[in-house]
Amino acid sequence: MRSIFKYIISRISYLLLLIIMASALTPSSAQFKSDDKYGLRLGIDLSRIPVHYFNLYRTDFEIQADARVDSDLYIAADAGWNKTHLDNKPVFEYNSNGVYLKAGVDYNLIKLQFPQEANMVYAGFRYGIARMTRSIPQYQINDPYWGNVNGSFSSKALMPQWGELILGMKAEVLNNFFMGWALHLRILTTQNIGNPVRPYIIPGFGNATKNSVFDVSYTISYRIPMWKPKLKPPREKHKAEKKTEEGKVSNDKKP
Repeated sequence: MRSIFKYIISRISYLLLLIIMASALTPSSAQFKSDDKYGLRLGIDLSRIPVHYFNLYRTDFEIQADARVDSDLYIAADAGWNKTHLDNKPVFEYNSNGVYLKAGVDYNLIKLQFPQEANMVYAGFRYGIARMTRSIPQYQINDPYWGNVNGSFSSKALMPQWGELILGMKAEVLNNFFMGWALHLRILTTQNIGNPVRPYIIPGFGNATKNSVFDVSYTISYRIPMWKPKLKPPREKHKAEKKTEEGKVSNDKKP
């Protein structure tokens, strides 16, 4: 089953790559009529579904949003929820749940064929913060010399934080409808969280047994066209006009 899932994901990634390449070869006109407007794009991370399938002890949900503020720059935010339950009785039982918010920017790395082009290959940054609770209702330590020890840790509120680097792509496959994937590198900035017991899963971050984690996301999103941008003149044309103006000024100064 896992091999089938990996095959499906690889085919989706290959299809999205072909869409991006094809868009780069199309004439310099909008792919869809609605591309003449910028707007708010809302999406959901589908990769959280297989994460639960392969790790039944955790359940995750994430929504994403971004808004284009310039030809290459987007402001972005992600929010979600996680619930984790590990049951390995009589050795231990672990519970945690919480919500998170990440905010940052994305920068489009590809050269636009037309000013409003929506396809993108981007690099991004997020700073995330989670609000969660962690509890260990019971644990048992067996020792033949000192004897068995039973205990528990009551619920504790935590607010871990982290930075996140992103490299990904989004392709407009239908009018205002996007699909994409991204690679995430998260680095924990909060130190000594949850002493004496570190949380196992941090909402929005992932496995907290390490200070850095690598993750992959697959998203579908829909853009709500809302405003028309103030278009900038192409850089080459702008430079040519500037040189022409400078030439005219120099000629006027000559006797």
